[in-house]
Amino acid sequence: MSRQKFPDFSVLMSVYKNEKSTYLNASLKSIENQTVVPDEIILVEDGPLTKELYEVIDTHRNMFGKGFKVVVLNKNQGLGNALRIGTKYVSTKWIARMDTDDIAVPNRFELQLREIEKNPQLAVIGGQVDEFEGSIDNIVGKRIVPCSQVDIYKFIKWRSPFNHPTVLINRALLEKVGGYKYYGKLEDYYLWSRIISSKYCVKNIDKVVVHMRVDSGMYKRRGDFNDIKYIIKLKKFLKNRGVITGYEEIEGIGIMIINNIIPSWVRKVIYRKALHNVGRK
Repeated sequence: MSRQKFPDFSVLMSVYKNEKSTYLNASLKSIENQTVVPDEIILVEDGPLTKELYEVIDTHRNMFGKGFKVVVLNKNQGLGNALRIGTKYVSTKWIARMDTDDIAVPNRFELQLREIEKNPQLAVIGGQVDEFEGSIDNIVGKRIVPCSQVDIYKFIKWRSPFNHPTVLINRALLEKVGGYKYYGKLEDYYLWSRIISSKYCVKNIDKVVVHMRVDSGMYKRRGDFNDIKYIIKLKKFLKNRGVITGYEEIEGIGIMIINNIIPSWVRKVIYRKALHNVGRK
């Protein structure tokens, strides 16, 4: 398959010291073994790492070649800031996001790039994820997001309409809306809000493009009292930009705050049984 027929793109990732080297290795392998390989891999070292992580990075940098760019941050700055800094090192038109503990399906980029070829006006193209524990054969859930622009524009009123580790983003349009910014754990939701409120063209494909690794601590991390101020700010932003009504602002704030303060085991049940139901189509 000719690589030149597709738009150029880079994969943007951020790694920090608490991540497992075996997960990073599997994630990088899934990128390097794609049917369409990226022009660049931009890996941000978000603070000092472990010896094992450095070894994995060195191995893949040697394998991938000069297109493997490592951005070193002296101290941990969080995902939003790390991605903002990493974006400055991207030289391609498109940025593909990927988390360093997830695994891309072998034709992920090919599927998404074909959609970009069909509609070059896209600002964001995402896809579906399934969630696994331990082995990618042990699927415990899915996060289904809407595919059409009309449905995405409706969905953002209540929840984030993209699975962040699945997206390809037009770099120029990302910069036009201000790029990645620190926003608690809502930095991706805030980014989609800025893109959609600017009326850009967006889409998700209906296929699983990333296997997302989950663990028992994931649901606990999704509840954070510090995020309440960002929830209120985000809903106010959406209202001011005409995306939601005053009633939807109040209701949305209530729903998201409840999600933040409930016990993690209750949150796990809700996500597994309702929001991330493996049986949904």
